[in-house]
Amino acid sequence: MKTMSLALRNLTRQKKRSFMLAGAVAFGFFVVTLIEGLVSGGINNFADQFAYLFGGNVIVEKNYANTEGSENFVSGLEYERKLRESSEKIGYPIKYVNKRTITSGNLIFEGKKTITNIFGCDFEKEVFLKDKVVLVDGSWDYAKEKNSIILSESVVKGLKLEIGDTVLCQINTYSGQANFGEFVLAGVSKDISLIGSIAAYAQIDYVNELIGLQTGDFNAYTLMMADSKTQDLAAFAFEKEIRTWHSQITSLEEAYASNPTSPITALYKQPEEKGWDGTSFACASLNHQIPQLQSIASVVNLVSVGILVVLFLVIMIGISNTYKMVLYERIREIGTMRALGMKQKQTGKVFAVEAVLLSLFGALVGFILAVIFMSILQTVNVYSDALSLFLNNGHATFVLSFGNTILKLMIVVLLTLAAVSSSVKKASKMNPAEALRTVK
Repeated sequence: MKTMSLALRNLTRQKKRSFMLAGAVAFGFFVVTLIEGLVSGGINNFADQFAYLFGGNVIVEKNYANTEGSENFVSGLEYERKLRESSEKIGYPIKYVNKRTITSGNLIFEGKKTITNIFGCDFEKEVFLKDKVVLVDGSWDYAKEKNSIILSESVVKGLKLEIGDTVLCQINTYSGQANFGEFVLAGVSKDISLIGSIAAYAQIDYVNELIGLQTGDFNAYTLMMADSKTQDLAAFAFEKEIRTWHSQITSLEEAYASNPTSPITALYKQPEEKGWDGTSFACASLNHQIPQLQSIASVVNLVSVGILVVLFLVIMIGISNTYKMVLYERIREIGTMRALGMKQKQTGKVFAVEAVLLSLFGALVGFILAVIFMSILQTVNVYSDALSLFLNNGHATFVLSFGNTILKLMIVVLLTLAAVSSSVKKASKMNPAEALRTVK
């Protein structure tokens, strides 16, 4: 307690110098907190947009393989009740569930071709699509027609399509036979990524018709989690529930063991490797589908820590030089305290506590200022096509990790102690008699 009071007294004696040093620490912590918060928030917004595009954070896909043909296809309607019941048992809150038919096809228009992923959706039920899939041309009102389709900017540009044009689609049925259908372009969606640029949205009933499924059928069941952070755990839990049906389902655990960097690749190989026949399921989260998102988040964290270290190495040089000067100014004071009975370790401890308190105060101020700044920034509407991927309805958001904040705080404290270690050692080893004889 005595050490703490002495340290506080010393800091308040030289207020101008203390505020300057604390201000330097605050600036450094402000910068790294701002970087982590905004970039992490942007990544989360990016992931959320993908979740809405795919229909959820957790995707259960149903496949059917049988050489005898699609007449032996087990209807998705048979499993809808089971899937819904299982989704309620996983123990993680769910916003809503969706049914989709996901396939791919070749779009053909005036001699030009391109392959695209086709998401068969119920536009009436998936109302969120109107907010998340941004149309740069056309209208959702046009998409009410049975054979309407929403295509991305890049696809429309490549095929030279205009709203209302009829595009031919070559598509395979579940029995492997080639089939053809016609889609009418109802809207043009903004490209949000490589995957988004080759994603098309059509009425699920018409897609089912083209690939040989019944009305109301589906091959993908998606869960939009209330908290996106639970999606990985929810995927494992959902897989476990489906396994209780005694159905064929892929193993995320095996996929991770086989290919930890891209588990989804290994996951989709399992039915073939295991020689499954008939209906099988594959369950994965969006993080499994796009592992790069987690990689980016990790890189961002490492970069912010690296910036923190570099900034504070510069700041700590100033703190180190300052405390060398402080030590010289207090030589006689130290001599007096030692002569009155203060122990060596306690003398050095006073300097160390001073520096730590200074850095903690500066870091706290920097953190608070960063949070205030980001809170204000969230209210600003950002008009930028380039940044739209990382925004939430035109607004920046920020996400801060408690663990990362504590880690950065510990780094600041350790760097501060390293910066004043030389002064601390000299203060603790100082001879009282020599200190009192020192003339400044």
